[in-house]
Amino acid sequence: MQQPNMQQQMPGADMEEMDDELEPGTEPATPEEQAQLEQAVQLAEELLFGEGQAGDQIANIVQQSQDITEGIGKATAAAIIAIEKRMGGAIDDAVKWELGREIIAMLSGIAVEYGALAEDEISDDFLDAVVSHAYSEYLTLKEQLGELDPQQLQATVSEAEQLMGNQGQQQQAAPKGRGLLGV
Repeated sequence: MQQPNMQQQMPGADMEEMDDELEPGTEPATPEEQAQLEQAVQLAEELLFGEGQAGDQIANIVQQSQDITEGIGKATAAAIIAIEKRMGGAIDDAVKWELGREIIAMLSGIAVEYGALAEDEISDDFLDAVVSHAYSEYLTLKEQLGELDPQQLQATVSEAEQLMGNQGQQQQAAPKGRGLLGV
């Protein structure tokens, strides 16, 4: 897979532009978290833009989805799990969150580069739908791999609800996008 023009990626996708916070409204990243994030993002770039089967598999996940938000979400989850494995499975949750944002930015940039997505389609609603698909797919894959801890899942869901302000409210269905190939 060829690396797209990085100028077309979402703002904030460049490591140079990151500040010391992993997520808006959180405490500054520790040096260990920042180093872990930099390593994880480097692995993500190698995975997505490098030569080889892994990048092709990630691209196929996006291409085979009828909805681009679902495709990017599923591909993000698969990439995070692959990166966790390469890093020995020990990635802090805050780092995973930021890594997911970076991967979504990269995949969205690729989709824009190849004409499967217009830049103006990358909105808060689009990103919310992608994150929802990524989170759901991540949990599904972890469960299939036998790596899902029910107590950790409950704590993570509670934390996510607090962060998103849902507190048990149902989210509205995200609008359907189109597949990577316009299908």
